[in-house]
Amino acid sequence: MTPHPYLYEKLIATRHAQIQHDMQLSRKHAYAAERPTLVQYAVGRFGTLLIEWGSHLQRTGVPLHSS
Repeated sequence: MTPHPYLYEKLIATRHAQIQHDMQLSRKHAYAAERPTLVQYAVGRFGTLLIEWGSHLQRTGVPLHSS
């Protein structure tokens, strides 16, 4: 039994759209897993600021600690 060409094309197009949707969803989930959380971002940024501040203090000659 040969399927009707129009119905066959429609079935293929629907399946193709479903596969594309599944792939986009998979990429979206993979990208979301790679992104840092707000806390990770804040801690990382705070560490960077401390390093920059310490470098600035060293360049200006301010002692970082008193003995």
